[in-house]
Amino acid sequence: MRAEQSRAEQSRAEQSRAEQSRAEQSRARLSWLDVLKGIGIILVAIGHIYSNQTVFNWLYSFHMPLFFLAAGWVYKEKTVLTDIKRRIQTIVIPYFSFGFLVLIYWQLIERRFRDSDMSFIDSLFGLFSGCYDNLDFNIHLWFLPCFFVTVVLFNIIVNLGGRRTAYLVSALMSLVYIVIPMHGLLWGIDRVFKYIGFYAVGVFIAGKRVKAVKKKVEAGIVAIVLLALSFFLSCYHLTMGIMWFVTALIGVAAVILISQLINENRILQYFGRISLIILCIHGPVYRIVVKIVSILLHVGTDAVREKFLLAIVVVAITMAICSTAYEVVVRAAPWMVGKKKVKGN
Repeated sequence: MRAEQSRAEQSRAEQSRAEQSRAEQSRARLSWLDVLKGIGIILVAIGHIYSNQTVFNWLYSFHMPLFFLAAGWVYKEKTVLTDIKRRIQTIVIPYFSFGFLVLIYWQLIERRFRDSDMSFIDSLFGLFSGCYDNLDFNIHLWFLPCFFVTVVLFNIIVNLGGRRTAYLVSALMSLVYIVIPMHGLLWGIDRVFKYIGFYAVGVFIAGKRVKAVKKKVEAGIVAIVLLALSFFLSCYHLTMGIMWFVTALIGVAAVILISQLINENRILQYFGRISLIILCIHGPVYRIVVKIVSILLHVGTDAVREKFLLAIVVVAITMAICSTAYEVVVRAAPWMVGKKKVKGN
């Protein structure tokens, strides 16, 4: 009797240790993924603020694929309706919430100072259609409808035919993007063909349970080499056709290695967790900051954006303002950022 009780206690202890180990691995896994998204959203801000064509071309060769691959890495199969409901809460509601706010601000204030002849009705159509060409008031919003369609479509395919079918369809869609020009489809469907392959790669790699890097020196060297290679490829405009995927994956792989080397950084992890909200509002924020800095320094806005150090200062201020805005919104109207209000608040 005592022997059986002892074995039962030992079994429970082993199970508890196993669960604790899995929890620790999950936290470690999410920490570097948040770092990855944090680095990614900073690169997005730099690409939008710093006016340097070489840097722009380089960052744009991989920084958006990075987010699709990161999202794929944490993919979990759900029933179609459950997934759509969750995606509406976390993607569509923030898209329309911040989209309407920025559109009103644009129409009442910023439009007067910008070179745009797009009417309010055209902009409103852009918000509802998700068409890139009609999002002058906040062009960066294109990502959200495209991302929504991508993740929902992938999960639907998995439900219908399994992951292998989803990988195959994603590869075929990527091939279609290479050979058939598409432009301006509703809700960024044309861009889904461009990015779903990266989402599928993230799902596939995560399924292989790739271990975090342990040999830090070697990993650091590889990351530097990959960054240099992606920079070289972008400088020579090797970012079209099949090379779009090659160059992008090289850049993303480099940032993944860097993120795993960092693993935990509170600031980067925080930016990663609120990256979607930063994407929604950083456009009008940085334009205001650039204008204020230019007035204080008695220079033009172009001069602020062309100087690297000044551009980085603008990036830092923009990230701080976006973070503050998030903290206000998550307390006052959590539904706007895809969260439910905590009971008792």
